[in-house]
Amino acid sequence: MAKANILEVILKTINDVKQKNANNPKQKTAHPNVFDLIKDKIGGLDKKIQDNRAKKGKSPISILDLIKNQIEAARQHNQKDPATPTADSNIFDSILKKVEEKPKRTASAGIRRIIEEYNLDVRQLNRSTLQQIQQQYDQDLRALGQKYAQGIQDLVNRS
Repeated sequence: MAKANILEVILKTINDVKQKNANNPKQKTAHPNVFDLIKDKIGGLDKKIQDNRAKKGKSPISILDLIKNQIEAARQHNQKDPATPTADSNIFDSILKKVEEKPKRTASAGIRRIIEEYNLDVRQLNRSTLQQIQQQYDQDLRALGQKYAQGIQDLVNRS
């Protein structure tokens, strides 16, 4: 999934969460500035961030991690901002949940592919065990991606 598509999905998610929040009588409606703050934080993500990290000798970071960091930064800013009422934590959590969906789907598909490719009979494993395997696979996949990103960044720096 390209960066632009990820950002579009997250921006759409922000709008969806805003609408659900406004329509939910059981939840305090968040101040509109909260959603603008989140959009501004995420909208600021571009190639410059990665370039700055490379210039400072820092490791590359995935766009999903950058988005999560910006959402958390918006949460903290909202909590500290006396001018804007603090939004319900569920608002930020809903957006973060959407950000985490793609890696979870990728891990789930990867585990299914391995089970099929090696013709493994996993019927005896309970759901919890399979989820733990999927979680470990996700962590390993992220670490591998980070390793390759760093290697590519090192090659770029040498060029």
